[in-house]
Amino acid sequence: MEEEITLDLREFLGIIIKRIKMIIAITLAATLISGIVSFLVIKPTYEATLSVFIGKTSDAKNDTVSYDNSDIMMYQKLVKTYAQIATSNDVAEKASAQLGDNLTAKQILDMVKVTPQQDTQIMDIKVQSKNPEEARQIVEKVTALFIEKAEKVIPNGNVQILDKAKTPENPIKPNKKLNLAIAFFLGLMVSVGLAFVLEYMDNTIKSQEDIEKYLEIPVLGIIPEHEADE
Repeated sequence: MEEEITLDLREFLGIIIKRIKMIIAITLAATLISGIVSFLVIKPTYEATLSVFIGKTSDAKNDTVSYDNSDIMMYQKLVKTYAQIATSNDVAEKASAQLGDNLTAKQILDMVKVTPQQDTQIMDIKVQSKNPEEARQIVEKVTALFIEKAEKVIPNGNVQILDKAKTPENPIKPNKKLNLAIAFFLGLMVSVGLAFVLEYMDNTIKSQEDIEKYLEIPVLGIIPEHEADE
């Protein structure tokens, strides 16, 4: 058993060494193409974020807000309702009209992503754009219009902005390092697989070992190569 495993491993390594130039070339080509696409072709995408807190209005007498467990559970469930308001066509259409950047309501909705934070009363409003400044402007406008509409739909609710939106400095897409790593490993796997396919399809006899392995007959002698005398 150990002998068979050793022979199989030797055969495996032999195929790799035999096709090593092809394997290296395909792997490097895949990595290079991924690098060109990631760094030069795909335009970077930036994301601006605003977080808002969903709660109830304060007591008019002492300007305080008290919560019990039922209040917390209720507003955690209401966060999903507020998320729907933030991504409504009405909010997007007003944002489109006020921004004046030739963006349609549908384009704005495609750029906006609203994510309630699990088991909290906090909701994140995110906007992705090729232009970092545009991303910040849109998220601020959408959030302001969302709060305005939310106050009309849920009068007893209270939406507060937790932090101001900042112009993103670093893009979130493409992930260049990840793309290069994926391309490298895909190129490596494809090239190794191709090496074994080519080896399987190659049925020519090239050595004494091939004769004994495939024809199962002993080799009686080998004719050495001889260069003709000039």
